[in-house]
Amino acid sequence: MRALLARRKIVVPAAVAVIVLVGVGLWAFQPWRLFTSSTINEKLADAPVAKGTFRSLAHPTSGQAEVARGADGRYVVQLRNFSTSDGPAVHVWLTDKAPDAGDSTFGRDGQLDLGALKATNGNEVYEVPAGTDVSRYKSVLVWCERFSVGFGVAGLGT
Repeated sequence: MRALLARRKIVVPAAVAVIVLVGVGLWAFQPWRLFTSSTINEKLADAPVAKGTFRSLAHPTSGQAEVARGADGRYVVQLRNFSTSDGPAVHVWLTDKAPDAGDSTFGRDGQLDLGALKATNGNEVYEVPAGTDVSRYKSVLVWCERFSVGFGVAGLGT
């Protein structure tokens, strides 16, 4: 009987710890996002002023990034024929880093957050805040804020 009580004192706290750790792991890593995707098809402007092709960083990413001027004169960033993986807290950034910069240099400074990624596939449009000098930015970066990792980057050329 004593052995059973002693074993219970170890097993119950260990089981609780395992349950808590699994819960925290599921919250942080959201592994189901590896198997989810979404598609959006927003209207894109026809005449980009700068554009580039995505290259993959930590996750397969493809498509084109474009900076275009809307009918109202404001700039937008467009992702054309875009595809990437899903993940937690994935955002679209303009960055002053060259697309061939070392992956560890992205996410430190010199970026402008345009908002959360709308979908993992399709055509997407992100507004650039009024008054932003888009000429100082060299790349569009798809960035996971939770894990500080780039999904893909596209250099902006003319």
